[in-house]
Amino acid sequence: MLVYLIRHGESQSNFDKIWSGWNDVPLTEKGKNDAKKAGKYLDGIKFDKIYSSDLTRAKNTAEIAIPGCEYEQTPLLREINVGDIVGKPFNSEEYNRIDTVLNGYGTYNGESFDDMGCRIKQFMDIVSATEYNKVACFTHAGVLRVFLDITVGERLSRQNILCKNCAIAIFECDNSVWKLHSWINLD
Repeated sequence: MLVYLIRHGESQSNFDKIWSGWNDVPLTEKGKNDAKKAGKYLDGIKFDKIYSSDLTRAKNTAEIAIPGCEYEQTPLLREINVGDIVGKPFNSEEYNRIDTVLNGYGTYNGESFDDMGCRIKQFMDIVSATEYNKVACFTHAGVLRVFLDITVGERLSRQNILCKNCAIAIFECDNSVWKLHSWINLD
């Protein structure tokens, strides 16, 4: 089975450089164009199942990239919950950036990386138990990165993983063994 994880297009929070986490924010015009580019890449692929995070930016990306598609919404594909720093600038001095990069957002009433990892692993187990050949998942940067972490068996440095808006990470699953197939940053 091939599982295509598609990061949402540029959101208003991405543009404003503020933390959104589970906050429901729309796509910008650039984000809508990002989604169209992803759609061109995905054109002609027959997906047996399409999932989307239940947040608007991911759902809208799915609807633009694959017009008329039917998808199942799931909170399992949400971005990490950033807790009390939602809406704060990326460079805010109100929180310890190094701590959040290392441990997640539990200190700020959000999710730890372990909590998010359990949620993503639950989704991976659900998908790996199906008979699908090709699956599309419209989601968030954190989900792509944690999917990769789980696949390789360790938490990778975020500085070494470029994950642009509408990046497409393709994973292969065979008998519940996951492998990275491709990581594509569209320009």
